[in-house]
Amino acid sequence: MRSSLLDELVCPVCQDALAFKGTTSEARLSKGVLECINGHLYQVKDEIPILKDPKTSKNEFVWNVEFPNVKKYDEIRMKYASYLSEGLRRADETMANDIVEVVSKRKLVLDIASGLGTLLVRLSRQTDEKTVLLGTDVDERPLRGAKLRLEEQKAYGHVSLCVMEAKHLAVARERIPCLTSFFGFDNIRETKKAFSEAYRVLRPKGQLAFASLWFKENSKSLAEAEKLGFGVIATEERLSQVLEETGFRIDSVKTYYSGEWPRNPMDLLPFEGDWFAHVLVLAHKM
Repeated sequence: MRSSLLDELVCPVCQDALAFKGTTSEARLSKGVLECINGHLYQVKDEIPILKDPKTSKNEFVWNVEFPNVKKYDEIRMKYASYLSEGLRRADETMANDIVEVVSKRKLVLDIASGLGTLLVRLSRQTDEKTVLLGTDVDERPLRGAKLRLEEQKAYGHVSLCVMEAKHLAVARERIPCLTSFFGFDNIRETKKAFSEAYRVLRPKGQLAFASLWFKENSKSLAEAEKLGFGVIATEERLSQVLEETGFRIDSVKTYYSGEWPRNPMDLLPFEGDWFAHVLVLAHKM
C-alpha cells in the first residue's frame, strides 16, 4: 500500500489513527504492523495491510483458492468466463468500461469487495497516475491474485490493496470522493451496514458507482438470497429503499443485461434458469 494513504486510514475497531512500524519500499508499506493508540495491531504482509478484526469478520466469505502465480489466476478467471454467454460477457465488459469513464477524473477511488480485481485491473489500465486506487476485500487471497495480474500488466503503480471488511471500513470519515464496486455489495451480508459505511467515508456529495445483481420477487433465487442474508438489494425496490435509508440519492440505474441464468457451478446464486439482471447504479451522498 502507498505510504501516502496511511493518512486516510483508521483502526477498524476504534476509528483512531494508525501508526506504521516496519519497512517501506518505493514509497509503499512493505512489511510490519499498523497500530492505533488503543493498542490494536494489524499486520502488513508484502505490501497488503490486514485491516480487519477477526471477531467481526469471522463469518464473512472466505476464498478457498490460492493464487501462487498469474497462470493460476488466469485459469480461475477463464473457467468462470466459460460458463457465461458471450452476450453477458460483453455486457459486463461494457458496464465496467462505463464505470471507468464515470470515475476516471477522481483523484481517489475506493473499490469495495474487489475480489480478483475485475474492475480494479480495468481501472488501473484506463486511468493515469493522478488517480489513486484503493482496492479492498475481506479476504487476502483474491487480492494476492489481483496483485499478480496488476504487476504482470505493469499497472500496479497507482494501486494500493488492503484487506478490510465493508461493514467496518478502516477509512477515516469523509475522505473518499468516489466509491465503486463490481457486484461486491451483492456478496455482503447485512448489506445495509456496508452502505452506511460507504456513506461515512464518502465526502459530501461523494459519488457511488456500482454494478448489482437483481432477481425477480417470489423467485427461487431471491428466496435463497434472503435465507443466506444476501437479498437486501436484490431488486430495484429493495435497493432504492436501502440507498435512501442510508443517505444516498440515486442519479441513474441502467440495465446492461437480463435473461435466464446459465448453468454455473462456480456461483451459488442465481439458480440455473432463474431470471436475473446486471445493472449499473450511480448515486451520490446527500
